[in-house]
Amino acid sequence: MKKICVLTIGMFAATSMTAQVAVVKEAEKAFKSADSYAAYQKAVETITPAFSSPETDKQAQTYWIPGKAGFKLYDDLFAKKSFGQDVNLVDMGNALLDGFNYGMKALAVDTVVDAKGKVKTKYSKEIAGQIAGHENDFINAGAAFWDARDFKKAYEAFTAYLVIPENPALGKLAPQALPDSTVASIEYNRALAAWQAEMLPQAAEAFDKIMVIGYDDPQAYDYAYSVAYGMKDEPRKLRYSQTALEKFGTKDPKFLQRVVNSYIEAKDFDKATKMLNEAIASDPNNAAYYLSLGVLKEQQNDFKGAKEDYKKAVDLDATNTFNNLYYGRMLVQEYDALDQKAANMSQAEYNKYNYENMRPLLVEATKYLEKAYELDNEQTDALRYLKNIYYVLNDGDNLKRVEALLAQ
Repeated sequence: MKKICVLTIGMFAATSMTAQVAVVKEAEKAFKSADSYAAYQKAVETITPAFSSPETDKQAQTYWIPGKAGFKLYDDLFAKKSFGQDVNLVDMGNALLDGFNYGMKALAVDTVVDAKGKVKTKYSKEIAGQIAGHENDFINAGAAFWDARDFKKAYEAFTAYLVIPENPALGKLAPQALPDSTVASIEYNRALAAWQAEMLPQAAEAFDKIMVIGYDDPQAYDYAYSVAYGMKDEPRKLRYSQTALEKFGTKDPKFLQRVVNSYIEAKDFDKATKMLNEAIASDPNNAAYYLSLGVLKEQQNDFKGAKEDYKKAVDLDATNTFNNLYYGRMLVQEYDALDQKAANMSQAEYNKYNYENMRPLLVEATKYLEKAYELDNEQTDALRYLKNIYYVLNDGDNLKRVEALLAQ
């Protein structure tokens, strides 16, 4: 009885192991007849159990069968496209990516030990040839995914293009290294794709490489800063801003402003002050520098100095939203400070003091805050200040107007 039980278990195990090999063979047939990406995906479903089976998960053939089929399907679709037939570019890109991903997995396990114990490879040359031969196709695939707004796949396609050259897994068949200018351009696309896919760490990693290589478009440094800002990564924000400032100088003052803002965030006021004073000395009519200097002084509780710098900024550039907003806000703060000082006055004294010294500040503030909102109708901070001001001034018509704008 015991022998029967043991034999039964052994036969069951052998049957199960053989079944996994059969799965691979069955899938191989399915891949050969796959003439669409949908049919290819069904074949992948067939072979998927073999990816986790102890009998087949370490065999290169298990992965190269879908990998080779992916490249073949891509080539077939490409040929149809070349002859003017209508093909799905996203399906083409998916077939190419699958060919690459399964091919790389096959390379990782492609070892055969002969009778003498020598390790050899069985599929590596063929796999490396297919991957290297399709190198440039990943650019087109990335563009197709981008147009389809599949940014994650676009990122993967651009990444594949960048890792293929000089890849040691491809041996002698690996393509030569790409020129730095090409790498920077594709890294830029890769960073943007990752950013759009909300893969911020991957986007930052790509932008890091751009910073090392160098890139001539200031917008790339803007986008990099936005990614670092979204990650709340203060060291990266400072590094990106410093790199941009070194490369582009102060022609566009925002890079210097960002460096200064990073110093302010770090409470390194001396560095920030020194940098701004030097910038103002070289460009005394740059309103952006006075705005930053006002922020710096406000952070150090020098409200009088901040107000003067904000006024200087708005005098130099009255078309800047923040110049108007910050100066208007500072007038409101000055009103609040005077109101607190007048707390112990009699009502008669307060009324006179308010009319002569305080009320004019609010009236003046409305001009700048209204201008700030006029320049940027998303500037709700200006509206909130205006709401409180018109309430204090007992200006019912303007109060209703501002409340309606806030309610939109």
